[in-house]
Amino acid sequence: MNACAQCHGAANLNSDPSGRFQIFVDTMTYTPGVKKKIRLKIEHPEMQKWGFQLTSRESGNTMRGAGSFTVDANTTLRCGGTPALTVPPCAGEPEPQFISHNTESSRNGTRGGVEWEVEWTPPANEIGEITLYAAGIAANGNNNNQGDRVYTTTVRLRAEGACNLTRRPTVRSVGNAASFARELSPNVMASIFGADFEVAGRSRNVSSGDLVDGRFPSALACVAVEVGGRRAPITYVQTDQVNFQVPTATASGAVPLIVILNPGRPNELRSDQATVTVNSHSPAFFTFGGRSIAATTASGQLVADAASTPGAVAARRGEVVTLYLTGLGVGEPVYQAGEIPSGPTSMRDRVTVTVGGTMLAAADVLYAGLAPGNITGLQQLNVRIPMSTAVGNAAISVSVGGVSTPAAGAVIPVQ
Repeated sequence: MNACAQCHGAANLNSDPSGRFQIFVDTMTYTPGVKKKIRLKIEHPEMQKWGFQLTSRESGNTMRGAGSFTVDANTTLRCGGTPALTVPPCAGEPEPQFISHNTESSRNGTRGGVEWEVEWTPPANEIGEITLYAAGIAANGNNNNQGDRVYTTTVRLRAEGACNLTRRPTVRSVGNAASFARELSPNVMASIFGADFEVAGRSRNVSSGDLVDGRFPSALACVAVEVGGRRAPITYVQTDQVNFQVPTATASGAVPLIVILNPGRPNELRSDQATVTVNSHSPAFFTFGGRSIAATTASGQLVADAASTPGAVAARRGEVVTLYLTGLGVGEPVYQAGEIPSGPTSMRDRVTVTVGGTMLAAADVLYAGLAPGNITGLQQLNVRIPMSTAVGNAAISVSVGGVSTPAAGAVIPVQ
């Protein structure tokens, strides 16, 4: 939305506190498919010609448009960033739309400020948080950009209502999100496979706008999961898959699991009850292609077979690498499922690591804990590759609380 400043002077962007530009909406939410009025107001004591531009985007992917605008006698519309102004409809969501003032509504000669009202229709389906980006122009009417002022502002809208999923969900299997093994554990990342969790062809990754008090949500895209009667944090939803985290206080043994659509609403739909096995730990590595461990060097390069993962490198003997996994249990102090630790947090229980058949000394396991800045179910190991490790694919296994990673093993390339 800084495009206005390109013509009206970048030095004038948000530079003059005597003026201001605001977006007004009735609530800081949207209901899918339900039209909403947006009021834009710009003020400046010395200016006399006015303009604006407004666009709506998915907060989690600002390259994608979110919804559509209705053109009236005071506005024009541009679609997809193309230079030409077009008559609606645009090609549609998620092509970005830009609605702007027209010559008549610039109101040349009007002192103090002006307002516009724009009609916006949100997407037909809930897509998480939407951000409105707007730029306002306060011009002096001298027909050049000298002395004009440009202001930018944003408003974020959360989705509400319109949970209208109609097909009863079916759970076919549940497993560890890294290994797909059937055994789960408290705080482990897990996946549910089945049918009718979401509208066909639609998927939803959690975004920052979905977080509630800094935690991952217990419902995403009108989908919730209960494990042992407790709501679980959800990270991803699509038609046949839901990714979630097992609640921290889940007891060991056979535990019921239910997928809930339209949770808490009159049209709530529940799957048949499934049963999952919960142990104290269920360690498993996240991998590239099912075998090569998701790993990075100290400088952040991916460690993997470069033939299958462009830009990746092999680990060097004696080098410290970071391995990503789940199922190591809880940290010390204990962070709950869905929380996001801001700094290093070691695992509560001792973790042993074997690389290429060599059990690492405690000094070579530099860190075994939660991945800072991520959901508590994502854990990491910072380990030193032994100098004795053979060149090639080195198998790595982990044991914690008497439970080891799957026997099939995961590997990293070593040079």
